[in-house]
Amino acid sequence: MRVIGLVNQKGGVAKTTTASALAYGLARQGKKTLLVDFDPQGNLSVACGITTNEGCPPALKLITDIKSDVKIERLEICLDFIASGIGLETANMILAGKPCRELYLKRALQKFEGQYDYVVVDSNPSLSIITLNVLAACDDIIVPFKPEFNSEKGVSLLIETVDEIHQINKDLCIRGFLVTMADRRRRSTNESVEYVEKQARNCQSKVYRSWIRQSVVAADAPKNGKSVYAYRPGSPLVTDYETFVEEFLNEKKEYAGTRKK
Repeated sequence: MRVIGLVNQKGGVAKTTTASALAYGLARQGKKTLLVDFDPQGNLSVACGITTNEGCPPALKLITDIKSDVKIERLEICLDFIASGIGLETANMILAGKPCRELYLKRALQKFEGQYDYVVVDSNPSLSIITLNVLAACDDIIVPFKPEFNSEKGVSLLIETVDEIHQINKDLCIRGFLVTMADRRRRSTNESVEYVEKQARNCQSKVYRSWIRQSVVAADAPKNGKSVYAYRPGSPLVTDYETFVEEFLNEKKEYAGTRKK
């Protein structure tokens, strides 16, 4: 079981859309996948058409009541889901005074070992105890980024954060940076991607060859409680994500061979 986090400390970069598309894409390839909404905003839960007890969503119980069963939704064959809501924010206070407070999500996910091929975690766009739990629990992270100047600082900050989290999770790797909301016609797009490519090389990572274009489908699908695959099958956005999932799966053997021990 590999735990993959979708992480970026900057919001508005299609992180939640990408988490959903990756999880659905893996499931449609026959990979048993658990998708976890670990953002108190609960946007992924809304996008999946799931309503929760806002005061105590399943994601909060997952991290604060590790020994108890947590409610798991079945989204489709091979894809399960743990929902979130604003109540998850209280985890920052509940865990604040506890020892090893960054390791609660890691311990909670260990109960699913052997049940899934992948756990995909959508994280919150900030740096908090919740975010640190995601970074400590993951084997790898994928960083979606919008190719514009304002995103470059967020990428640099995230790389610094990952360097620091190695004290807790020494094997954590940035598996790759994913270009999202891209407009190839703009010169600034290519300039921004070149900057991130340089940063990626410095941390022994890469920018995925697959680019995700800007599309209204990404905004409209969540309003209808559907994945982009179900909302507009065959759309250019879906084609982009299918290409990305294929690239992600095909890199597995090579990546596993170069992973730091």
